[in-house]
Amino acid sequence: MKQPLRVSALFTLIALFLVAPLNAAEPFPATVLDISDRAYEPAVKKLLHDAKSSVVISMYAVSLGAPGNNPMRIMLEHLLDAAKRGVRVTLYLNTHFRESEKARQNLISNPFLKQLQDAGAIIHIVPSGRKLHDKLIIVDSRYVVEGSTNWSIAALRDNFESSTLIDSPGLAAAKLERLQSIPLVALDKPNTKTEPFYIKDLPATVTLSAALVEDKKYLARMMVTASERTLDLYLILVARAQITGKKEFLVDLETMGLSLGMPRTLSDSRLRQEVIKSLKKLGNLYGLVKTTFVHGRDAKVALVDLPGATFTIPSSLVKPDMDSEKSCLAKYYAIVKAYLAGRGEDIDKMSSPELGRRFHVSHGLFAEARREEGQRQGR
Repeated sequence: MKQPLRVSALFTLIALFLVAPLNAAEPFPATVLDISDRAYEPAVKKLLHDAKSSVVISMYAVSLGAPGNNPMRIMLEHLLDAAKRGVRVTLYLNTHFRESEKARQNLISNPFLKQLQDAGAIIHIVPSGRKLHDKLIIVDSRYVVEGSTNWSIAALRDNFESSTLIDSPGLAAAKLERLQSIPLVALDKPNTKTEPFYIKDLPATVTLSAALVEDKKYLARMMVTASERTLDLYLILVARAQITGKKEFLVDLETMGLSLGMPRTLSDSRLRQEVIKSLKKLGNLYGLVKTTFVHGRDAKVALVDLPGATFTIPSSLVKPDMDSEKSCLAKYYAIVKAYLAGRGEDIDKMSSPELGRRFHVSHGLFAEARREEGQRQGR
């Protein structure tokens, strides 16, 4: 293999700045190697052979069924060997093809995927309604291969393909974080709607700004306008920010609809419409987010910073109540209770009128919330 082209730090910074979006993170230092055309295959084989801890592949098209001793079969055998020797292998696969159902079924039923799974590989499927167009490989959380090359015989042997091997742990970390944000479905159900991704793997607690309960224009106003879905959406977005460490991120609208407990029987367009309405409420009525809608399928959401102290709530309050036993009012009461507990105060020792005055809502709402809580606890 040719020696990597070592780019000067100044040239790297200038080049990456020119091609990066203005709101992107800082450029990553990197050593790069051009592996276009026929250089791709030997370079990737060597990466797979030398992999020590992990191989992550996100690919638009993978030719799993090509018979005989061909370059694609050999590439896949290198991947399988890596999995068998204990390397953590993860695949993100596209199922949205022009050939539609036949190509999709050929992919998910291919026995080679079963061999990979038996060897310990993890295989993720992107919903068939969305297209994964990556040609991306990440090895040992350090080496990134990206370009136009799919995993097909034509790409490896016939086509003109532009690809680059990049040695950059920082870039690898950013690429891996992006993959973890992609909504997925089960391998055996690629045509179903995606799962409620945004309420999975929540942290034990979620941190909220105290201003949400102290200022009457936030949660108190939501109680007056009965904005249950808006409250649930905001809590999920805050949890998402805590998980990713970012206050600005892309949201898949359909996936968010399911995460908010909307029925799977709703059409994709209806799911998107309902989430869009709630996002607009959060921005226009409450000033808690800034949202840019992207082609009607996604939304770029930025949480507005709220000054002052914070408190924590259990993540159970983030999840929408799917069986409707707990009202929006009960959730608000539980949030206020957590706020007071964080300040050494006991909500049970405070009267409903006192709570109403302090938190800017009718004392009757707190009285009703206490009745609901008593009923659920059998009091």
